[in-house]
Amino acid sequence: MKPKMKPILISMLIVSIVGYLVYTGIRDTMTYYLSVSEVLAQTPDNRNQTLRIGGSVSPGSVEWDPKNLRLQFVIQDNQDDKTGITVDYRGVVPDSFKPGREIIVEGTYTGDGKFKATTIMPKCASKYV
Repeated sequence: MKPKMKPILISMLIVSIVGYLVYTGIRDTMTYYLSVSEVLAQTPDNRNQTLRIGGSVSPGSVEWDPKNLRLQFVIQDNQDDKTGITVDYRGVVPDSFKPGREIIVEGTYTGDGKFKATTIMPKCASKYV
């Protein structure tokens, strides 16, 4: 092997390893979710599977029972949309959960416009108001 080739091969190996580590780090932290309209368009065969839905909390739809830690609200693609999915969640509600805010819910779509959530993840706002 020529002496000039050794540093080039080592540099290529290091760049490849760093590139692979960056790729796997990004891939593991990405959050995939469906829109409300995509979930409503699903066939009945796809129901009762764990999935994530992203959308906005419909203003005026939030019902919170602090005694039983039960939250019920409607999630929509956007606030002007008339269709939505009723989300039923039991547990501690994140502090940043508010009507009109974008969120991602994880759980099971049971059909008929109802979703049983196990996790609520409010999206981070670009500006805090």
